[in-house]
Parts: sequence; C-alpha cells; structure tokens
Amino acid sequence: MSRSFPLHGHRCESEGRQRATVSLGIFSSAPRCYIQRMEPPLYSGLAERSPAKLGKRVPIHWRSISVGFAAGVVSVVMLVVAIFVSPDWFTSKEVLQERKEQSHKELLVEREGIYNEGLNRSASDCERLVDAVHAILQVDPTYTIDFLILSGGGDKGAFASGFLRGWFSVAAGPLARPKFVGVSGVSAGALIAPSAFLGTVEDARVIDEIFRSTDPDWVVRRGLLFFNLQHSSLAEIPGLEREVHDYIDLPYAQRLIKAGASGRALIFQATNADHGTAHSFDGVALARQAVSTGDLEPLRDALLASSAIPGIFPPKLMDDELYIDGILTGNIFYGDYTARSINAETFGSLWKRRYPNTPIAKMRYWVIINSTIKPSVLTVQPRWISLAKRGLEVASHSFTAVTLRHLFLLAENARLRGEGEHEVRWVAVPSTWDPPVGDYFNQESMRSLSDLGRRMGEDPNSWNTQPP
Repeated sequence: MSRSFPLHGHRCESEGRQRATVSLGIFSSAPRCYIQRMEPPLYSGLAERSPAKLGKRVPIHWRSISVGFAAGVVSVVMLVVAIFVSPDWFTSKEVLQERKEQSHKELLVEREGIYNEGLNRSASDCERLVDAVHAILQVDPTYTIDFLILSGGGDKGAFASGFLRGWFSVAAGPLARPKFVGVSGVSAGALIAPSAFLGTVEDARVIDEIFRSTDPDWVVRRGLLFFNLQHSSLAEIPGLEREVHDYIDLPYAQRLIKAGASGRALIFQATNADHGTAHSFDGVALARQAVSTGDLEPLRDALLASSAIPGIFPPKLMDDELYIDGILTGNIFYGDYTARSINAETFGSLWKRRYPNTPIAKMRYWVIINSTIKPSVLTVQPRWISLAKRGLEVASHSFTAVTLRHLFLLAENARLRGEGEHEVRWVAVPSTWDPPVGDYFNQESMRSLSDLGRRMGEDPNSWNTQPP
C-alpha cells in the first residue's frame, strides 16, 4: 500500500477522478500524475520557459526515477566493495597471515599446558631468587629486595620516563633509587623497563628523550579507508617501530644479558589473544636468544606486543601465537598471579624451609602508574560514543586500582604469615594535571608529563604508602 501526501494546488487524475494527492509508491501501480497550472502567478516562470499553452500537462517519467534510484544503489554497493577490496592507493599495504583454525578442545588443552608451564616457571624462578638473595645477605645483611613495576598508559608513559630520570637526584637513604632485583613493564611500561633494568643515568636520559621527542609518525592512520574491516588495526606505528629498532640493537641486548647474569629479572607482559590470558616475556632470555642467533626481532616484537592496543595498534604474531596489549590482563605485573596454585610455595615459605635460621630480607615494591589512579572528571553527554568511551576509561582505572589493592593485600598476608617485611609504594599522575593538548601522542603534552614526572621523581614525598 503506497502512502501519499497533500500537494497543494495540483491535480492528479486517475480513472476520471480528481485528487489532491500524489502517490509515493514508485514501483507500485500508481496512477499517472500530471502537474497542472492552477495559479498563474505562482507558475509564471514555468510558463515563460515553455512554449506550450498554459495548462499543458507535463508527465513525470517514472523510468528515469527508477534508473536514478538503481544507480544510487549500485554506487553504495561499489563503495562497500571498495572498502573490503580497496587498492593500495586507498589504504595501507598490510600482509595478513591467515592462521590455522584450532578447535575449542585444542585451545583448551593448549591453555592448560601453558598454565602448568607457568606454575613450574614461577616455582623455579622463586627458588633461584631465594638462593641469590641468601648469598647476597651473607655479604650485606642490610640488603633489600626491590622490584620496580611499570604500568601501561599509552602516551602517558612519559610520566614514568621522567620520574625515573628525576629519581636519580634523591640523596642516599631509604627512598633513594635502588638497584632493582626485578623490573616488569606492561604496554608503555614495557618500553621503559629495559632502561630501568640497566639502571644507569644515561639509560634513563635516553628513554626519557624518546618519549619527549615523538615524531608525528609514531602513530599514523591507515590510508583513506583506515576502517577497512580486513585490517588488523586502525593505525600503523612506523615511528614507534623505528625507535624500538634503533635503541634495541645487539650491544644493548648484550648489556641486558650482563645485567641479568646474577639472576635479576626483566619481564614484559602481553596478552595471548587466543587464550585470553596474560603472557610474560623474559627479557633477559630474549636478549640471549638475540645475541645467539643475531635476530633481534623476537625481543623487539615482545616490547611492541605488550603495547599493541587491540584494534588501534597492530598485534604481534610470535611462534604462531597472537599477542595484544598486556593491559587487558593486568595493568601492573608483580608475578605470575594468573598462574598460581593454592599449594604453590611463596618466597617467604620457601625461604623459611631452606634457611630457617636466617632472617628474611625486606621486600619492597615500587609501582609507577602511567595515568591518574582515578578517572578524570568531566560532563558526559548522553550519546552512545561518549558513554562507551567513558565506560572504557572508568573500567581501566578501576581495574588498575583493584590490582594495586591486591598487591597490598598480598604484602600484608605475607607479613601476617611471618614471611618477612613487605612494603608497597606507588605513585601516579596527579588528578590535577591537565594536558596542554588533548591529542594522543602529542609532543607538547608528553613533554609536560615528562617534566611533571621528573619533578615528582626528585621529591621523596611523592610516594604513597596506603592502598588507593
């Protein structure tokens, strides 16, 4: 049934009847309609342009209308096809490797195997750390076990790079920058972790300058049709890849091996996209592999995998496993908490069993959060894109706060069990910081954040000692 609307001053003839309506059913058996001049003053222009007598009926050509409509449909279809089969000059060149599909059962078995492997690795790492610290305590009874934990945060990683640089200015004492037994990093924190692990003033300067001097091509949208669903991400990161390639070279890998020779740990956390679980890369082991084979790509890829924001940055395929941003499974990494067993021994319980007559060394966790600990405050409009964006921001900040509280809880439980003294200190971007420019990876904003971090790093009072 076709709908109609009133057409003032016009007459539509069908089967000898006059009507004041025009059918809108283009493809229906609508009556043939004519425009007839009813008010000469209103249609004087039409009359002047037409030699015909006033009142001549001008037919509406439905065939032309139908052809035009069909052409519009074809254009839309061609546009959709272009999105999916777009030439190189429309979009970026990206070679996508088709992965072999695994069954649900195969993936479950694989994930369980990785879980058990994580338990065994955690146990062996714990044993090695206990023996190494006990040996150090024989020489230095005041030795403390210090872990540095660097969170994700994208361009806000400039906060940690500046903070670590400024921390060297703190005078000798309990809050001076220590030599870390272990350094872990997630996402942007992973990019900073190697320099913090090496622990020199020059390394701190170099990584801070990298975050302060970002080139415009650190993050680049993929061509005109960047939203092509066949892409692995909306953006490419040629500038970031270039920076990682330049500073992670063979001499750098050799330095990482030397720094980890005593058993110190360097960990980058990513997320296994297939299994939906955290995956920790051993930075020292990857450095050994790089020096042995001459291939630095696995070490570089582990850093980029940890910071591969899903859908935004390209993921990394390593040993047929697809990895994305580590922040999805934990914004801070303080051990294989995703691979724990009720019966697994803790550092303190293993120490008491092996060295019952030796006091356990104090353990200190230093956590740097590359964002505010609470979400920003703003007026949210009731539109789906605003609400979705706000929801992700609130979830991310809440997740980080809960994870940090969990670390405090683990430390308190260890103390109550008599497993030595544990301290947790953390610092985050103050809620009062207002970025000069709202764009992501904007050099002005990143420099502002680096400056703020450096000032806070120079001030021992910046550290918080209570859960958020």
